[in-house]
Amino acid sequence: MTDSFTRRNFLGGTLALSALALVGCSTASADDGSGTRSSASPAGAGLQTVKIGIVPTLELGFLTIGEQQGYFSAEGLQLEVTPVDSGPNVITGLVAGQYDLGYTAYAPPLVALAGGQDLRLVEHLGDIGPKGTNGGILVAKDSPITSWKDLAGTKFGTNAPRSFGVLWVQAAIASEGGDPSTLELVPLPFNQIADNVASGKLDAGLALEPYLTQALKTQSNKVRNLGDAATAAFAEGTPSGGIFTSANTLTSKADLISRFRAGLEKSIAYGNEHLDDVRAAGATLSGLSSEDAATIRLDKIDTSVTAADFEPLLAAMKKFGWITTDIDINTFLGQ
Repeated sequence: MTDSFTRRNFLGGTLALSALALVGCSTASADDGSGTRSSASPAGAGLQTVKIGIVPTLELGFLTIGEQQGYFSAEGLQLEVTPVDSGPNVITGLVAGQYDLGYTAYAPPLVALAGGQDLRLVEHLGDIGPKGTNGGILVAKDSPITSWKDLAGTKFGTNAPRSFGVLWVQAAIASEGGDPSTLELVPLPFNQIADNVASGKLDAGLALEPYLTQALKTQSNKVRNLGDAATAAFAEGTPSGGIFTSANTLTSKADLISRFRAGLEKSIAYGNEHLDDVRAAGATLSGLSSEDAATIRLDKIDTSVTAADFEPLLAAMKKFGWITTDIDINTFLGQ
């Protein structure tokens, strides 16, 4: 399709790859004690660092696989990956120049675009999956909440007021005739939401992986999963997340971004054929045990996405007051 996000469109014109000497060594991920993970090369010289702020997910094992297979070092790069607690905070770090790239769900960058920030997609990595695979909504075991519309008027825990999960919940409430504007949002780190639901401080809360699996495993006598809000109002295959950068970084570090994407595409191609390896790497990155990681669905990555795919998300964001202006998705996609 002519409006799809492709490697050729992304690299068009200004982002031609430079000829680089291949660095023939694989890398291993290390933690410097601050939460930042960087790739460590035996040679350690001649590699340019790419700083990436991420909201940890199992899928990002594709990055570690790329390091292990030497795809990034072959492009003259080493990765410095920093876990971040929310998508909006990824955006803040990206715009401030703290990160070269950011990974999160699409809601925060779309809100930022509507607010005047100039962001560009580097690689589309995820879509809404089948029902039951997109995280869940935790409520107390004995809670009277049994439907999406019952969430109207509740005290609801989320990692950020403008996270994709909140949009999913608002759309789910509206789909059953409830009033999503009455939802009282309480920002909390994901790792605190289950405890607050169990103690009654929250009526409900968003739990994405790995936090949903962990909560249902450790507090099954106190909390239960109301369901998958994503598929209550959005179709499977709706775009959910990707890696992006600022227009300024895309211009000032064009060669670095091009080389990163070349390494990432090789990582995805390899990882799609070795999903067990991706799962193991993603479990380490997300702090999951191999047992818990095995319960989470992990699909092959399809990097194709079109401007039309974003239309349901943008319509919902306008409906619920997240954005008031039109967003130039074609520019975001680099078309």
